[in-house]
Amino acid sequence: MATYNGEKFLREQVDSLLAQSYPSLEFVFVDDASSDSSLAILQEYAFSDSRIHVVANPVNQGLLATFENGIRAAKGDMIALSDQDDVWLPEKISLLAEAIGSHSLIYADSALTDATGYVTGKFSDRNHLCDYPSALHYVFGTKAMGHAMLFKREITDIALPFPDYVGHDYILGFAAASLHGVVYFPQALVNYRQHSSNTMGADLSKGKKNYNTREERNARIVKRLSLLAERCPAGVDRETLRGLAQDFALTSVAARARRFITVAQHHRAMLAYKGKSALGSFLYSFKLLISIF
Repeated sequence: MATYNGEKFLREQVDSLLAQSYPSLEFVFVDDASSDSSLAILQEYAFSDSRIHVVANPVNQGLLATFENGIRAAKGDMIALSDQDDVWLPEKISLLAEAIGSHSLIYADSALTDATGYVTGKFSDRNHLCDYPSALHYVFGTKAMGHAMLFKREITDIALPFPDYVGHDYILGFAAASLHGVVYFPQALVNYRQHSSNTMGADLSKGKKNYNTREERNARIVKRLSLLAERCPAGVDRETLRGLAQDFALTSVAARARRFITVAQHHRAMLAYKGKSALGSFLYSFKLLISIF
């Protein structure tokens, strides 16, 4: 768990973690130089439970670095990430650990709650959730959220260090898809609290934009595709990603045609997260003759 000034909901979440039914757990809590009582609360829990290890960042490092510090400190073969303001169902880890099988990562649906904890719906009501069996599934996007994941340590060699221009859950999911795939578990196992201080809420279309102009947006897309090509294990998918990164960086007619052809060939994988029909995802490919996304 990464914490920063999260005292309001922290005890409820920590209690739900400690109540997990899975028999062998380690808890790594990393506080990012909070100015409230978050660190003191975590230290209080650690004093009475030997399974808890608390790490205190000496200065504020941000969410990505804080989660990375926690992942590097963890000793288990499987790792789950926790937000500071949710509530986990007691069987979350047990069910995911049983169902992950040979896959590198599994993620579950989530129940959406308001700030008081009242359930208002499910994450899948607003987002299409599915399996991501290959690296190409991460070309345009994904709906696998970090708070709902359980992943094997094997993916950290690809995912770490976290780049500062994509989300940690995105690069973790990509790393898993590049190895043995991401599988979806269609049961809500987290109460995902929606409130004004969420870093990312359930409506992913309203997430914070890290660009101000179309040029900046396009440059970030090219940079992200180059990252995928760089970190993908050697093979056909890596060569496909390399070609896409190169063609997305160019504006020539030839480059536009090549990226259209590539996406048209792989449209079912690359656009799986949108939940479009086969025809809908194929037709989306034509957009790439004009723009890059």
